[in-house]
Amino acid sequence: MQNRDEPKERRSFLKGMLAGSLALAGLASGTRKGRASQAEEGEAHSGEILYRETEEFRRYYQSLRD
Repeated sequence: MQNRDEPKERRSFLKGMLAGSLALAGLASGTRKGRASQAEEGEAHSGEILYRETEEFRRYYQSLRD
C-alpha cells in the first residue's frame, strides 16, 4: 500500500527545487547587473589582453584610413 504522505513529500521536494532554482537565477542576474554597473563606472579591467598590436594590425588599420 502506498503512503498517503508520499504525494505531499514529492510536492514539497518539487517546491524546494523550484525555490532553489529561482534563488540561483536571482543571484545570477544580480551579478550581471553588478558587472554592468562596474563597466559603466569605468573601473579598471582585469588587465586581460584582448589582442596584440603587431605590424599586421598596424598595416591593416592604416589601410582603412587611406
